[in-house]
Amino acid sequence: MSVAARKLDQYANGISINQFESSLQQISDQIRIMDEKLNMKTENEISYRYENQQYEISKLENSIKKFI
Repeated sequence: MSVAARKLDQYANGISINQFESSLQQISDQIRIMDEKLNMKTENEISYRYENQQYEISKLENSIKKFI
């Protein structure tokens, strides 16, 4: 009976606990990589927009200085 009980503990709904843990780890790794990519893209976009706005401000300042 104890062998059958151990076998039940090792398998949940037809999949082994080791397979489940491995799949869960793979999903976790994929989520971490997606999060890193999203953070990098967000930071790059913020940096790009900031630099673009700084450039536009500089152009405007130079135009104003010409008129004064």
